Amino acid sequence: MFIFVTNITFELKGIICVPKLIKNRMMKKQFDFNKFRTDDKVYACPVSYEQVDKHLIKAYSSIVLIALVTCLFFDFHVLFYLITFDFAIRVIAGIKYSPLCNFLTRFFKVTALQPVLVNAGSKKMAAKVGLAFSVIISFSYFMGWIITAKIVISMFIFAIVLDLFFDYCLACKMESMYLSYFKK
Repeated sequence: MFIFVTNITFELKGIICVPKLIKNRMMKKQFDFNKFRTDDKVYACPVSYEQVDKHLIKAYSSIVLIALVTCLFFDFHVLFYLITFDFAIRVIAGIKYSPLCNFLTRFFKVTALQPVLVNAGSKKMAAKVGLAFSVIISFSYFMGWIITAKIVISMFIFAIVLDLFFDYCLACKMESMYLSYFKK
């Protein structure tokens, strides 16, 4: 599988896609998803031309993790309804309109922390999966299915911990599995 790109090419470093500018704009480079693989599976993260601050996303994930742990142990459902609302705004309208991301952006402007820009494709995919988890959890709480909600919360906590502490995007892996097995 080849993708032809004119101004930007993407290198595969492990499983992470890293943008690399081409010096000659007229050159066309090829990106091979299966460069080091002999099977027909696709191993790549979603690629976007937008960039987002890595610290902002990590802080957002940390707040969601705290909210999940609070809901898991103290059954404080209202907090999670607010997180679901914020995820919905973030996915539908964009990160600029999310109240929690706006608060964190203003907080980071006060601190001396420099932004680290990363590809927004994997972060958008993770936000969509987070919205799906949030909707399932909110619906489960609304219907009174507490055990189901706690099981899904535990799965969501596992995915966030992988992303926060190990930089392992479970949503990207799920998408690559979907593309390799169901989109042939």
